Amino acid sequence: MNDDYVDWEQLYRDDFKPWDIKRPDSHLIRIVKKTPVPPGRMLEIGCGTGTNAIWLAEQGFAVTATDMSDTALRQALAKPGAERCTFIHADFLKDPLPGPDFGFVFDLGCLHGFARHDDRVLFARKVAECLAEKGLWFSIIGSADGPEMGPPRRSASDITSAVEPCFEIISLTATIMDEPNEDDREALGLPAGYRPPAWTCLMRKRSPVAAE
Repeated sequence: MNDDYVDWEQLYRDDFKPWDIKRPDSHLIRIVKKTPVPPGRMLEIGCGTGTNAIWLAEQGFAVTATDMSDTALRQALAKPGAERCTFIHADFLKDPLPGPDFGFVFDLGCLHGFARHDDRVLFARKVAECLAEKGLWFSIIGSADGPEMGPPRRSASDITSAVEPCFEIISLTATIMDEPNEDDREALGLPAGYRPPAWTCLMRKRSPVAAE
């Protein structure tokens, strides 16, 4: 399946997690509050240490959050507010899906983690299978613009070709990711203020007829 295997459990054990900025993602906050995304059942894929999941629960969402790392989930469960969420240890592509009727799915950096087009298509299809009719998916994805450092680099065509069989794209916006935590930034030797280029993509699940 994925030809660029990452041992996420080992990275969390080594406390190497520069993607964990230790505060809710600003793009997620904006899309939830400005779109707006109505509170309801939602799924976060690749939740890490649970910062965004807990913030979403505080906004009134009934949150299910999955991750492949036991260590990440233990850290999530130790945080204040974790009791509001349901955390599940799972490989999203391989394990049974957590449900077919979520109104909203969020991932930060999962879609861009697949180097192969077919794996991105499979990921998008499985997200669609988790969503209720006309459910929304918000994904934050590394961009191919800018210097070759930071998260995996994906073009706009990489994204659209993977998701459009199952999703209508509401917006695909060029942006920059939130600045890493200062200690992580210094450990990686990144300059102050470094923020990797990114895409934010808001999508709506297509009707079964439209997806065929």
